[in-house]
Order: sequence, then structure tokens, then C-alpha cells
Amino acid sequence: MVASFKDYAKKYEQRMAELEKLANSYVLIGFQEGSVTKSQVKGKRRKDPGKSMPKIAAENEFGTKTIPARPFMRTSFDENRQVISNAIAGEYDKILEGTSTVKKSLNLIGLLGVDLVQTKIRAIHFPPNSPRTIAIKKSSKPLIDFGQMIQSVRHKVVIV
Repeated sequence: MVASFKDYAKKYEQRMAELEKLANSYVLIGFQEGSVTKSQVKGKRRKDPGKSMPKIAAENEFGTKTIPARPFMRTSFDENRQVISNAIAGEYDKILEGTSTVKKSLNLIGLLGVDLVQTKIRAIHFPPNSPRTIAIKKSSKPLIDFGQMIQSVRHKVVIV
């Protein structure tokens, strides 16, 4: 009879190292610093390049004197707390089991967050665009014109 030996201590140490990484790691979801509009033409209209995407998103999220607030970031997370909590718990379990890493799990949570924000942007119909905006855009769909804002939603994994 041949005896076999499994080194459970090594797996334990690897899992503990991953959990230590998790303690100060996080994922950022939204419009990352430095993202700007690109020059784009739609019909006879042109999108000017170089405008800050985070600023455009904030103006639409909170509103300005001329743009009504259409919260899509806050509501994406508020309306999906349970979905997000379940995803986090599931990824935490995978890290504990050794079937995932902090980087991989946070990346998946980030992708989920991006999807939730983009889905919310597509779903918003209120407040409606003004008649003037509809005439310019040739569309009544708020938050989407050239499509650059929705395409700019990103996530960034930060492992400390």
C-alpha cells in the first residue's frame, strides 16, 4: 500500500493571501477620469471632441439649469442592491473555495455594474426630452444621442 499526501497548508496559504488582497481592494464603476468625447458625425450634426465624459454624466445624473436630472447611476445600484449583494457573496465564496482570484472576481462584479448602469440608461424615458432637443436629435430618447456616454461606462479593478 502506497501512502499519499496532499499539501492542504499550501492551498490554505494561497486562499489567505487572496483574502488579504481583498481587504483593501475594490472596483470603480462609472465614467473614468480622462475619458472624453470623440469627434462624431450624425446626419448634419457633429459631436465635438474633448468634452469630459464624467462631467457629461454628472450633468445628466444630477441635472443643470437646462438639463433635468435623470439619475441613472444611483438608481442602477439602488434598484439592484440584492443582485449586487448576491454577486459579491458568490464571488467571495469562490475566492474562499480557491476557484477564483480577487482580480477575477472584482472584474466580474465590475462587468455586472457596467451592465446595470447601461441597462438603466437605456430604460430611462422620464423626464422626456424637450421638443427643441427632439427636433435637434430626431429622437425622443433621453440620455442617448451619439451613444458615447453609454459606451463610456467602464469599471476599474484596484488591488491594494
